[in-house]
Amino acid sequence: MDLKKVKRLFLQILIACLVAAALVAVFAVLKGSFNNILGKALLTIVLVAVHSLISFSLIVNNERQDSFEKLTFFTNTTFVIIVLSFITSILGTWSVLHGDLVAKLYALYFVLLFAALHGEILTRTLKKQNVIDKLVYSNYIFMAIVVIMIIPVIFVSNQSSLSSMYYRSLSAAGIIDATLTLIIIILSKLYDQKHPPVVNPLTSYQPGITQLNAEGVPIFIPKKQHPIRNIFIGFLVFYVVAQLIFYLAIMFIGKL
Repeated sequence: MDLKKVKRLFLQILIACLVAAALVAVFAVLKGSFNNILGKALLTIVLVAVHSLISFSLIVNNERQDSFEKLTFFTNTTFVIIVLSFITSILGTWSVLHGDLVAKLYALYFVLLFAALHGEILTRTLKKQNVIDKLVYSNYIFMAIVVIMIIPVIFVSNQSSLSSMYYRSLSAAGIIDATLTLIIIILSKLYDQKHPPVVNPLTSYQPGITQLNAEGVPIFIPKKQHPIRNIFIGFLVFYVVAQLIFYLAIMFIGKL
């Protein structure tokens, strides 16, 4: 992927949106009124700019943290969801989709986004220990069950049409999913502490830059290593803990 060309494209889109928004505003001023059509047109331009800005920010963040090759699935899934979000917002703006359906679709996108991140982070714990691998694959199964069972909860208009047994099953699957994730994180952390990476200075290459010190002697400054999406991992841990508490509350209360 040529990041420079992609970033240039998004910047050109943003500039085009600003010009288009200005033209719409000028036309409204000259016409002397700002009707519903002009309002929707301006909102469409704003939505294009917002989604382009989000995509641009994601690219810049991935480029800085060098995570295009580390969280490929999550990155691709995020871009797909951004595209779906753009299409949904445009159709909602022009009343092709009802407002309730738009809200439900965005709830689904949120679930899919965290599921993608969840699965991608779990993938990074594979091939360490056999027991961790088995837990990860089991976690994938329960994570898929939770996502599939959440879809009817999002789209069914009458929540009472789903039986209490359905909600209890969803809660049980969610508790197992969250518990497995926390166990995997702990076991993976313990494994990393017991098996730190061994770096051979004679064969390993560390990117960096060479500068001259005050005496004119060249010195090597290693490139700063960025953590893999610490903010997203923090969100994931928060999401898993919140999910565990939520489903435990449902189990105790017995209903939503």
